[in-house]
Order: sequence, then structure tokens, then C-alpha cells
Amino acid sequence: MVGVRTRHLVAGGALVAAVLVGHQLTKGPTPPAAVDPGAVVSPAVPADAFSARVERVVDGDTFLASVAGSSEPVRVRVIGVDTPETVKPGTPVRCYGPQASTFTKRLLPAGSVVRADHEPGGDTDAFGRQLWDVWLPDGRFLESVLVAAGAARAYPYPPQTQHAELLRGLAAQAQQGQRGLWGPPCNGDSFN
Repeated sequence: MVGVRTRHLVAGGALVAAVLVGHQLTKGPTPPAAVDPGAVVSPAVPADAFSARVERVVDGDTFLASVAGSSEPVRVRVIGVDTPETVKPGTPVRCYGPQASTFTKRLLPAGSVVRADHEPGGDTDAFGRQLWDVWLPDGRFLESVLVAAGAARAYPYPPQTQHAELLRGLAAQAQQGQRGLWGPPCNGDSFN
């Protein structure tokens, strides 16, 4: 009797595995998760940088943060990068968007404290979001990590271009290495 029961369990397990594999094959390719490149080129935190507490990540390049002296969290758009859309009204979720958002959530967990700075040329964008350069609690430059991992493309938007050359170089390396949105199945099509 034990032998019969064991064969049924093995057969049942094989059936479940076959169904799961078949389901994965019919879903189509899933972009790989962003790879955190670890040590990346990070500009020094400016002496006049301020601290902010992360409330929540909205998507790969936007988050809410609390700043001393403000009663409400501010909406922040990270300067110099662009991640594939996931929450923009009227816009479909783009290839690699969910992975980029998940990657940023891992880098900026709720309650973490970052250092931030504004670049010359304006503190807000057309949507009222504050424009910040951001340094992670471990001192890495958020923009460098996102671009080097392939979770974002370099996106200079004048006049905030202080780190544009650095980010362009990291983006070229990510593209050459086919990391994140530059790899299959997206191959950089995340923004069209």
C-alpha cells in the first residue's frame, strides 16, 4: 500500500510540474530582474544635501518622501533617469517597468533615510514633483545604480544635467552588457 501511495504522489507531483512548466511557456518571456551592480561610480554627497525619509516608491523613478519642516510627504522625481512606465494614466505598462519598480523598492524601502540635493535650474517638474539627486543610505548614487543595472536609461533633461555624462557612460555599459531593459525580450523597446 505504501508503494502505491508513493507512486501516486510522484505521479501527481510530475503532473503539477508539467502544468506549471506549460503555464510558464504559454505566458511568454519574462524580462529578468535587474541586477544590482554593487559598486558603481557615485559622485560625493554635496555638503548642503538634506535628509529625507522614504514613504513609498511609486514607480522606478518616482517616490514619496518626508522632509523636515513639511507636514505632507513630497512627490519626488529622480533627476537624470527614466524608467519604463507602470502607473502613468493612459499609458500601458512598458516592458521592464514592473522589474524597475521592484528594483527601486528594494533600494528605497519605506522608512529608509536618503540624502538628496536639487540641481540648479528648477526644483519641480511640470507635474509638481520635486526634482532630486538621491544618495542611498550606503552612500551610492541612486541614479548610477539604476542606470548601471539596466533598470533605467540615462535621461538628461536640461537644465538639470550635472551628472548626465556619468549616467550616459553607465547606460552604454548596461546596454553593451544587455542588462535589465537592454536585454531580451525588451532590447531597449521599453520607451516606445
